[in-house]
Amino acid sequence: MATATVTASNGPLDVQGLVSQLMTVAKQPLTRMNGQVSSYNARISDYGALSSDLTAMQSSLTSLSSGQLINSFKASSSNAAVLSATASSAASIGNYNLVVNNLASAQNLALTGQANAAAGLGNLADTLDFTFADGSKASVSIDANASLDQIGNAINAAGISVSASVVKADGGATPYRLVLTGTNVGQGKAFSLIAASGQSALSFLNFDSSAAMDAAGNITDSRLTARARDASLVVNGLTMTSASNTVSNAINGVTLSLTQAGSSTLTVASDSDAIKDKVQAFVDAYNKISRDATTLYKGDLQGDYALTYMQSEFAKILNTPISGADGSTTVAYLAQAGISLQKDNTLKLDPAALNAAIANNPSAVANLFGNANGDGFAQRFNNTINDHLGPAGLISTRTATLNQQVKAVKDRMDQEQNRLDTIQSGYLAQYTKLNSSLLAMQQTSSKLTSMLTSLSSSR
Repeated sequence: MATATVTASNGPLDVQGLVSQLMTVAKQPLTRMNGQVSSYNARISDYGALSSDLTAMQSSLTSLSSGQLINSFKASSSNAAVLSATASSAASIGNYNLVVNNLASAQNLALTGQANAAAGLGNLADTLDFTFADGSKASVSIDANASLDQIGNAINAAGISVSASVVKADGGATPYRLVLTGTNVGQGKAFSLIAASGQSALSFLNFDSSAAMDAAGNITDSRLTARARDASLVVNGLTMTSASNTVSNAINGVTLSLTQAGSSTLTVASDSDAIKDKVQAFVDAYNKISRDATTLYKGDLQGDYALTYMQSEFAKILNTPISGADGSTTVAYLAQAGISLQKDNTLKLDPAALNAAIANNPSAVANLFGNANGDGFAQRFNNTINDHLGPAGLISTRTATLNQQVKAVKDRMDQEQNRLDTIQSGYLAQYTKLNSSLLAMQQTSSKLTSMLTSLSSSR
């Protein structure tokens, strides 16, 4: 929109001051409309904050509405130096005796020594082929007249799960040895290698891992300094192997992390702290909504039906037991699981009461939040929040209406500003013309006064 410019002009009148004062009065409707926009935007922001609170509460309900609340377990190792463990919701409470015979390890190979690490080997360009015990293959290009260092660099650059380094082993005639180490553990990652052309200059690279050990698994080739092998462990008397030191198939719902050979007792138990944290997260999220709604109701959203309706819905959920549960004989209300409603409409968790309810009837506590009937407290809160945040929900429709009102007022403001620009231009033209006329009159008056003064003095 265009805005007229207030300018000054020569003359007895302060045109700029006059027009500014007149426009201050004329702009009052525009000022009121700007206040309306600010009020609408403040309410939109409040609804945005409330929407964020509801979304946060939904996140806290996820682990509760599934009905798996009580399936929170922790695994404790009696010898953390040997192994550690984590338990999922699929774990079972119990004690397990474990013996780690050996860890899964990677192959380490120190090839035949060479006299110089940087001197060319006199070879033709070639390909170094790797074959892994799991059937996978990889190739590395070797430049003509490559040095030991260059071959190591080529292997590292190829990204084939084998790391190369050149080590000076001793002070003999051929002290420099190319050392190859598998970057992955497990028997399937044992590797053999051969120069594709078979040229003698690169024959020292040829190695067959299957011929480097006897039937008992003992190393018979001195170049093989460590063999690739699977982890071996015994769980409650049963021996098993793993291609990784992270073992997830030995105990149902438990992942073991093996760190060294040895023995340990693993205890899987209910994780009361994890259960309490999940419930507390719900309580905290509910309380934030309750407190924020109270504050908003006293502020920009004073008297807003959406807030009172949402609070009444939440109160109804809290006061309605789950179906099929008799509160006198089993858990049917949140209060029976240690979650009580306070006078200020917030919730309070009693961890001891929650633990007692779980110990007495764990499945009933789980059903309290999520069950097959879909009327667990977490499920009902989640559905109600979805209704409020959905396209046809109160918060969404309220926000959309406010945005429309903001647009409508801004459109009127544009029209009003155009009107004010026209008025201001008219004032400027009118008072500038008047100022010019007054200036001319002043100049005429001055001339007449001067003439009369001259006439008077000449007599």
